[in-house]
Amino acid sequence: MPKMAEQIDSQTHYDDESESLRKTLEQMRREAEEEVMRLSTRLAERDFAPDSSVASATERLALQQEMTMLQQTLEAKEQALDHITEECRRLEDELEDQNIAYDSLKQEIERKEKSLKAAHSEVDRLRQELVEAKRAREAPPVQPPEPVIIREKPKIPPHLLVAGAVVLFVLLSLATVTLIYSMWDRIGLSLPGLTPRAELLPSEPLDAIVSAEPAGEPTEEAPALAPDRAASAPPRIYQDRLRSGGPGPAMVVLEGGVFEMGYNSLSGQDFSPAHRVSLRPFMIGVHEVTFQEYDRFARATGRSPPEDYGWGRGSRPVIGVTWEDARAYTRWLSEQTDRRYRLPSEAEWELAARAGTQSSFWWGYELEPDRAACFDCGTQWDNRSTAPVKSFPANPYGLYDTAGNAMEWVADCYTASYQGAPSDGSARLDGDCMTRVARGGAFNKPSSSMRSYVRARFVPETELNMLGFRVARDS
Repeated sequence: MPKMAEQIDSQTHYDDESESLRKTLEQMRREAEEEVMRLSTRLAERDFAPDSSVASATERLALQQEMTMLQQTLEAKEQALDHITEECRRLEDELEDQNIAYDSLKQEIERKEKSLKAAHSEVDRLRQELVEAKRAREAPPVQPPEPVIIREKPKIPPHLLVAGAVVLFVLLSLATVTLIYSMWDRIGLSLPGLTPRAELLPSEPLDAIVSAEPAGEPTEEAPALAPDRAASAPPRIYQDRLRSGGPGPAMVVLEGGVFEMGYNSLSGQDFSPAHRVSLRPFMIGVHEVTFQEYDRFARATGRSPPEDYGWGRGSRPVIGVTWEDARAYTRWLSEQTDRRYRLPSEAEWELAARAGTQSSFWWGYELEPDRAACFDCGTQWDNRSTAPVKSFPANPYGLYDTAGNAMEWVADCYTASYQGAPSDGSARLDGDCMTRVARGGAFNKPSSSMRSYVRARFVPETELNMLGFRVARDS
């Protein structure tokens, strides 16, 4: 355990040094980019300078030499920038390896703690058994119980038994005659040699006697209570009824909250800088929209169904749909349910995919078997086809396939960084809307592309065999 503590302290120190180095390299890279842009601007100005501005051949030669020097300086700066970028990527890979080792170390500590708790429990049990055994040895000997003497009761003579039986028979006969007389007298009939009484008490109606059970209103079964909102409770799943019949997509209710979106990249990747986002509660699809769900929409609206590439339809995620196809499906759901369905924003998607974690994947920093379908995930679907939804375990929020299988359209326009991104988790619409964002990796993409923070972009008209979507709904 002391060795593990030292490793954790070493990891913390390494993280601090990495953060400092990251800031230094980022500043160097930014300065190099600015210098490259400045030199490129000067070269452009020289290229477009009119010939009339050059008074003599000497000045033209001097200008040519200056442009050559500027070009050489620019090339040197570009090489330096490439070197810095390459070094940033190497450090990112090293940091990722350290995160994987740190994650493994935490798992080992958890296993050691469980073993230690089990050992403590076993020691307590043995200690209790020892105390009980000691008490048993020190207890006084148990005295044998005194013998119980059973005395035989005296027997009754036979003639007394016969006399008692006769007396009992006479008493029962008299009681029977008295009871018969009272009953006949009650219902108003006469017996031979007997005169009934002049007035009888009103008897209880027969139907009142038959209806012996108490009257009461029929009880209705109480409606099921909503699941507990605690984190340990199963996810709350809702399905709206479609106006045309049948259920809508299964949706999980997420409570929103504040989380850190993105990842601080040393090489200036488009998923940086990391920033805090605060989201309101919303609903998101339990799984990607399937062919079965999308085909119902296509039949109802007269749209051409997308191709399944020979892999099958049914419960497989719908693919080969454009961004506008996905939007049209959400509008149809809204009309069918009178609820506001839409594509999730990029922030909503990442919150759902992370499921409360900060690691590369919701299960940790490295690949694990039977978690997702991707190019190098080691499943039967890798680089072959999509898998039916729910083929892999759900994340802690109850969502399936947020990593791998089919990449998913989201609502945002693409921008090359998170600078100026909304802090309320709404879709970003101020970027280059000629391209839209997609998230989550795919069955034919490497595992690095399905990290929770990695982004992709496509023109909205793109139709690919690995590109689908899931829906969101205002709660």
